[in-house]
Amino acid sequence: MERLNKNFLWLSAANIVSSVVNVGLFIYLARALEAESFGYFSYATTFVFYLFNFIDLGLTTYGIREVAKDNSRLPQYVSNILSFKSVLAVFIFLGFLLAVAFSCQPALIKILMAETALLLLVGSLSTEWAFQGLEKMHMVFISLVTTSFLQFGLTYMFVKTPQDLLKAPIVNFIAPIPILIIFLWILKFKFSIRRPELSNIKRYLSSSMAIWAISVFAQAYNGLDIVILGLFRSPQEVGYFTVARRIANGAGLMMIVLAGAVMPHLSATFVRDRARFAVATKKFLRISMFIVVLVFIPVIVFSKQLISLTVGPEYLQASLPLEIMMAALVLVMFNMPFSTGLIAAGFERDVMRQTFASASVSIVSNFILMPKYGMIGASVSFMLAESLALGWILYLYKIKIRKG
Repeated sequence: MERLNKNFLWLSAANIVSSVVNVGLFIYLARALEAESFGYFSYATTFVFYLFNFIDLGLTTYGIREVAKDNSRLPQYVSNILSFKSVLAVFIFLGFLLAVAFSCQPALIKILMAETALLLLVGSLSTEWAFQGLEKMHMVFISLVTTSFLQFGLTYMFVKTPQDLLKAPIVNFIAPIPILIIFLWILKFKFSIRRPELSNIKRYLSSSMAIWAISVFAQAYNGLDIVILGLFRSPQEVGYFTVARRIANGAGLMMIVLAGAVMPHLSATFVRDRARFAVATKKFLRISMFIVVLVFIPVIVFSKQLISLTVGPEYLQASLPLEIMMAALVLVMFNMPFSTGLIAAGFERDVMRQTFASASVSIVSNFILMPKYGMIGASVSFMLAESLALGWILYLYKIKIRKG
């Protein structure tokens, strides 16, 4: 378990440092742009980040799992996956620009959406997943921390007032580029989309598409609610809800850290050593409960004070949605160790069916509740989706792993 502890510590350090910087960036942007411009920026960013799901297609999670099993094939996985994703990103970027150009949005929003979409191009070449598969989490630390500091520094230099709204997405595009170039060189990336590489990608996709579907469906109740809220409510309310959503997502970030640390270990041990697999899953669950007590409960109890001290009293209307979503995230803390174990063990198609059901509940309830209840309805929809997810995952784990 020494390697697992080391993985967790490096990823924790990476995410703690980058999260602190990103919280500072979030607070700075919320104050500098003010509620209306910040609402526009959040809407565009959330929309574009949702498109990342259609570039990744589950290939990075698949890559982590497969590299953990056989790291001698790392150069092949890196070159094949990143080449395919970069080409796909270009097509999606151009298609998105065309759709935005013919939309009914104001000119400012069109420009903002187009600039934000540049993130698709740099995001398609991210390499952290390769180092996670190798269990070299210190490289993930270098990537996340360096990029976060660059993003904060550039934003502080160039984004000062709501009139600087269009500079913010350009900063987000530029910040990852230096570390991206260095890491691609270290991993000896070679761009190629010839027939042999396409044949490999087809084979990868046969497994990764189920993982991709999980990501898409999960996004439906972990961010798409901001987009849907923008259809029914004012930019100011979108801004308030974005504050609640970002704080909740930030509090839940440690679950992503844990999953990233544990996934390679679970993938490598499921077939060879079921005892170690079970021990890692139990340790994941214990740490999850520790995070609930240490982080989640204090956020719920002191939500108003947290919002007031960070983004300011202007955003205090976000407190009740935040409290509801934090309660829902407690359910996620119980869910994540078992869903991660199921994916590591190769039962991603079963998890996919669960996320589809939860996403369906989220979307339907959002469209029912949002027109009347706005961001409160969005928070309740999130709670309903996560309640279904927890019950389903516990049942799957019982019949697939414990009785398998």
